[in-house]
Amino acid sequence: MLLLVLYVGLVYAAALIAALLADGPVWRRTAAVLVVGSALPVPFLAPADFPAFRAFVALGSLWFLARIVELLRQPRHLPAARRAWHVVGLVDTRFVRHMAPGLDRPALIRLLLCAPLVVAGGAGVYFSQLLSGAPRLAVRWSAGALFTYTAVEVVVSAVIVLYGLLGVDPRPLHDDPIRSKTIMEFWSRRWNRAVHRFLKQNIFAPVARRGYTELGMALTFVVSGFIHFAFMLPAVGPGWATMMGAFFLLQLPFLWAERALGVARWRAPLARAWTLTLLFVSSPLFVEPVLQIVDTWSAALG
Repeated sequence: MLLLVLYVGLVYAAALIAALLADGPVWRRTAAVLVVGSALPVPFLAPADFPAFRAFVALGSLWFLARIVELLRQPRHLPAARRAWHVVGLVDTRFVRHMAPGLDRPALIRLLLCAPLVVAGGAGVYFSQLLSGAPRLAVRWSAGALFTYTAVEVVVSAVIVLYGLLGVDPRPLHDDPIRSKTIMEFWSRRWNRAVHRFLKQNIFAPVARRGYTELGMALTFVVSGFIHFAFMLPAVGPGWATMMGAFFLLQLPFLWAERALGVARWRAPLARAWTLTLLFVSSPLFVEPVLQIVDTWSAALG
């Protein structure tokens, strides 16, 4: 356990040092990238029988790298303490709103509603092994989709509740993705707004401003796929990590198809059915790599 804490400490230390360096002359900015980049191999040093921990550390190291990139592209000077908080914080400190500390009841209700669904999804994955063939996969992937979706909702709701108690409103972070009427709406307005903002500002916008909107959109999904590949790689290996990355590449033909079909003009129930069906049918590419980690928990339980 002490060794695992050490790995987390190394990643956080690299992020904080990089944040302090990420200002001023070119050599400091270059050093910031090198320092935060030095944490990327750390997940591979953790024991292989802790894939969830490996994924957590890998995600953290990539998150901190993205935050350093944001700081380096920041046009105005930020104090050292603000830079450090921006890098290791869960939300983008440049956009949060301060308010009177209090309990965010809607977020708490969502957390309490989704937490049992996470358990139900995990139970479905566990008991799917009693089946075989296509029924086993159908139950495993359906339960896995429920587990993954509601787990994200729980994490987002917990972050909102925590920051609300501290007097900070971190929203928007997530906006009922299940209500999306198009694939474009799902990715651009509802799912994981923090990552969307980073990709939009640092990948899509610079390319689109040069007149290459389609290329910017394609690169956005390519980079998103690579990020997910990178943080899953130390946890589940190249095969499963590639599968997860492929999920994001598959969204591009979905987007092109819905644009050609004019899905945005369809009636809401039909458009929502289109969107959720495509996402659900393709979800095993995302869900199965996650379940490879969940399987290690099931094995540990006996």
